[in-house]
Amino acid sequence: AMHKQVHPKSLYWGNTVILLSTIDDTDTTNITPISSSWSLSNNIVIGLSLNSKAIENIENCPEVVLNVASDNLSDRIESIAKLTGKDPVPSEKIGFSYCGNKFALGGFTELASCTVKPSRIQECLIQVECLVEHITKRNNFAIVELRATHVHADASLLKKDDVIDADLWSPLIYNFRSYHGITSAIGRNFKFDN
Repeated sequence: AMHKQVHPKSLYWGNTVILLSTIDDTDTTNITPISSSWSLSNNIVIGLSLNSKAIENIENCPEVVLNVASDNLSDRIESIAKLTGKDPVPSEKIGFSYCGNKFALGGFTELASCTVKPSRIQECLIQVECLVEHITKRNNFAIVELRATHVHADASLLKKDDVIDADLWSPLIYNFRSYHGITSAIGRNFKFDN
């Protein structure tokens, strides 16, 4: 194999798409599609633009819902991708338009949460309610540390012992700025049944 130095516009090598729910000071839930996240136990870290309505909402109310997208939602997500809850639209958000209700425009159904104020999205088969623990601002981004407080999983994804069955779950992946599903399993980690 021959490797060559490249300069990609961004290093999105395959992250799960999340529809982030936050709430503003009028108790309206905003949806922000994101793809920068990682988790370890009930600790989750997400990355957000400092120009987003999401970070403004989080600073006002430090609670979120991570609505994890399935691979059948790419068209709905793309339909709200160039919309912002910020009015007026910041000059840095070139090509964006304001939208006060992304639920309606994306065809999403709003559900009440159990432990946080922002609403969940019914069409997302996994939803994780979280409290914001810490925000670090760097360059034009915020690194937001979260703690999961409540996890919802659609019954269609569960084994009989209420464990999420990886063979039944098809997350949407954002891979170098394009949407992908995942293939069937090609192996199991030694921790699979633990």
